[in-house]
Amino acid sequence: MTMTDSTTSHTETDGSEPNNSETTDEANTQTVLKTDGLSKSFGAIDAVIDVDLEINRGEILAIAGDNGAGKSTYVKMLSGVLTPTAGQIYVRSDDRLVERSFTSSKDAEKAGIATVYQGQHLTPTNDAATNIFLGHEPSKPGLRGSLLREIDKARMVEESNQLLEEIGFDFDPESPVEELSGGQQQAVAVARALIRDPPTIILDEPTSEVSTTGTDKIIDLVRRIPEEGKAGILISHKIDIVVDIADRIAIMRDGKLIDVLKNTSDVERIDIVSRMHKEREL
Repeated sequence: MTMTDSTTSHTETDGSEPNNSETTDEANTQTVLKTDGLSKSFGAIDAVIDVDLEINRGEILAIAGDNGAGKSTYVKMLSGVLTPTAGQIYVRSDDRLVERSFTSSKDAEKAGIATVYQGQHLTPTNDAATNIFLGHEPSKPGLRGSLLREIDKARMVEESNQLLEEIGFDFDPESPVEELSGGQQQAVAVARALIRDPPTIILDEPTSEVSTTGTDKIIDLVRRIPEEGKAGILISHKIDIVVDIADRIAIMRDGKLIDVLKNTSDVERIDIVSRMHKEREL
């Protein structure tokens, strides 16, 4: 359902409760995440420059660019790893876009942005279920949970197994992560993001350490993200994967957003590469 939404924008300084701010109008109720003039400098180096971008529910937005284009720095600001030098981040909450200011990745998670990092950031000696629930372990019912704070491992294993099956993977969630294949490890990382039921999921090079067979499964997994109305942001240097998965493609070069292309049948891979690598104008 689409409707006109006249909302009050708020500024949040600690990633939790927003403070009153100026009133803004937001017409597109499909937009779940938005940046206005987002910028990041490291001393004299401008890594990201004045990026305006919207991410909508039910879509995969790919951000493509060469090394040093600014795409990783941009998503690190969205995920709370880096603090912007300038600009605003807006996240949809209760049918309105609310300005957010993140001081950590936990702030971004509380706002509904989950990130699956390149390299997974998993604990290899723990099993898959423990990694999926890390930081959100359920307690056993009754006094054993409330007083003794015992973790309900059986529930973790059961729910992990169910979620892994839902996203197309079939392996024992009690297996140590270090014994899993690259694709299975990536599935654990994605499952950890999904189990928090976030509206927005960022995937940073999800196929970089995965075999060909595992890549196919990860691609299928990413395709399923929009099915429940979630938004996915895909960072990948593999143009074939970008074109295969994305609904829209945002192209960055030298820290700037150059184009946002709707991924239709007439989009040419060579055109995307050309826009990514176009020589700077003198």
